[in-house]
Amino acid sequence: MLKTRNLDDQTYAEIVEAAEGRLPWLCPVWTDHNSTDPGITILELMAWYKELQQYQMNQVTDLLKWKLLKLAGALPRPAAPARCAVEILPGQPARQAGERLYTREGIPFELEEAVPAKRPALERVCVRSGDREMDVGDMLGDRPITFQPFDLGGAPAVLAIGFSQLGEGPLRLRFEVDQPAGAARNPFGDDSQVPRLIRWTCVGAEGTELLRDETHALSVSGYVTLRPRGLWPAGEDGLHWLTLELTDPGCEESVRLSDITADRYEVLQQETWARMYRFRAEGDHYTALLEDAQARTARLSVFLRTAEGWEQTDLWQTSRTESGLRVEAETAGAARDGEDNLMVLCLDPVRAPELLFDAKGLPGETFFLRLDGLTALTEHFTLLCNTLHRDGKVRPALWRCVDDFYQYGPRDRVFIYDPARETVTFGDGEHGALLQGGLGAVLAAELTVSFCAGGNIPGGWNLAFDGSEPLRNTAAAGGADRESVDEVQARLLQELSETNKCVSAADYERLARRTPGLRVAAAKALPAYDPDDPTGVSWAPTVTVVVVPDGAGDRPMPDRRFLETVERQLERWRPIGTSVKVVPPVYVEIDVSVSLRGGESGAEEDVERVLRTYFSEAGIGGTVRSGDLAALIQALPGVLQVRQARARTSHPGCTQSAEGDIRLPKRGIALLRELKFERLSVERLGR
Repeated sequence: MLKTRNLDDQTYAEIVEAAEGRLPWLCPVWTDHNSTDPGITILELMAWYKELQQYQMNQVTDLLKWKLLKLAGALPRPAAPARCAVEILPGQPARQAGERLYTREGIPFELEEAVPAKRPALERVCVRSGDREMDVGDMLGDRPITFQPFDLGGAPAVLAIGFSQLGEGPLRLRFEVDQPAGAARNPFGDDSQVPRLIRWTCVGAEGTELLRDETHALSVSGYVTLRPRGLWPAGEDGLHWLTLELTDPGCEESVRLSDITADRYEVLQQETWARMYRFRAEGDHYTALLEDAQARTARLSVFLRTAEGWEQTDLWQTSRTESGLRVEAETAGAARDGEDNLMVLCLDPVRAPELLFDAKGLPGETFFLRLDGLTALTEHFTLLCNTLHRDGKVRPALWRCVDDFYQYGPRDRVFIYDPARETVTFGDGEHGALLQGGLGAVLAAELTVSFCAGGNIPGGWNLAFDGSEPLRNTAAAGGADRESVDEVQARLLQELSETNKCVSAADYERLARRTPGLRVAAAKALPAYDPDDPTGVSWAPTVTVVVVPDGAGDRPMPDRRFLETVERQLERWRPIGTSVKVVPPVYVEIDVSVSLRGGESGAEEDVERVLRTYFSEAGIGGTVRSGDLAALIQALPGVLQVRQARARTSHPGCTQSAEGDIRLPKRGIALLRELKFERLSVERLGR
């Protein structure tokens, strides 16, 4: 290990003493070394300054930690706004994207998407199985109850959703899926991965096209977007019916729903102060449509990109339409090189004076932002600054936000944002380009602010547009501040403590349990075992992994899709020259005979419960020990004596010792088939 040097190894008195000891050699004529001498006063001042520098040099500052973490590849996660959904019923007016909502405390939110005037109206939700039909619409609402849409009294069922009105464009539904207890589902690796197959049918239409499924076949909560082909007629009851049929249930949990809605729209806890639109104009005139609520009242600045660079233009005019703000600009002088050559900046009219800065053109120039406690989201933070170009002229150019200037040169147009001090700092001409001075030299082209972690509000009736009634919202989540240096350091140490390479058997098991998109209840790696060989011994380097899905029932079995997904996961990390095989478990049925004395009422049920728990926790390929069974039963309330606890099995591949212990096969999982229970009386035991 590297030894840490102590740079702060001298006290103030030692520094003064060492300096005074050198005076006779450096200046023999200086004979007055008392504190009253002005030279000694200056020497003591320098000693104090040296001690101060030594202390600072001996500290590991946050700036140094950031640089070391960056060298290790650990970058801080940026600040993120909270996200939730609001319920906008069909009778309420249409809304544009970017329109703001506020909580009672004044926390701003913005619509992430537009709300059209004509929207689907969900009328009925029912579950059908043969001639049976059960309406589950009453289970949805403010206090939903979980139901299984594809299981009606144990029989296969179909979920039917009826709409009294269809909206404009594709149909989008929000499904709230309840996760069962047990192993958590790993995040999905791609959008196409599904643990089960569902057939979506717009009844009466020529066909149904599933455009996007964020739920991964109703495995997690999210949106499903689909579109009927051709005309989608209404049924005899006047409703347009959408049916969901489970064609392949998979091997994991049954679908459990708590809510289905067609009127939820995503909102973000943020406030846009400056937004940039860029277009590609081919002719001498160009009309741009800004379909955003912020553009309706914004202060506009229009720029053309000529052969030399961006230049502000006054040759434009605006007009309002139902779809948004139309901007008509003269683009005769714009460059024609296939790139964007028209830029429209929309500034919040209230904040516009605070988004324009005068610059002096000094190295490392800093500006203070007035964010009122909010945090700028660096992913949407761009400045338009006076920039010296190669032809020697100063013209506007876009500058981007970076973490530091360490890797940037004198021509890189970058700046640093400090959320704690609410400042923006530019480079010094050596690391980062030098900002050119002038009035209005810096203008915010993109700036979105948020409360970040402070925007995670609970669900309820908390959000409202200006002048409207409160809307029901889901709980806002995902808001996070920028990671601190200590948090990044802790995350790096955790990542370094784990490996994504299959070196040991534990690595195979851990990576199998982390297979994206699956709920893996158990995994067991068996090195040098080949299930395809009659002897079970692998003559080539082989690792067999037994996996068990977290499914329903007492003997869940993985299907082909489950096994192939785990095998693809392990193929990515296995060593070269080692083959991997993923196989299902083998369930071993065991009969247990128990004789005991004492026990409370319901002792037989208690014995069966502890036996099933013991077998479920025994793992894969373990040993069922009679002594363990007797000890567990003896610990039950009221049990005075366990006379017998014997386990038997006829499963091939199992071996049983003289003590009654059963050794399971390598892939075996113990399962209680039958319990023979006998309670002996005291008199009989006495004989």
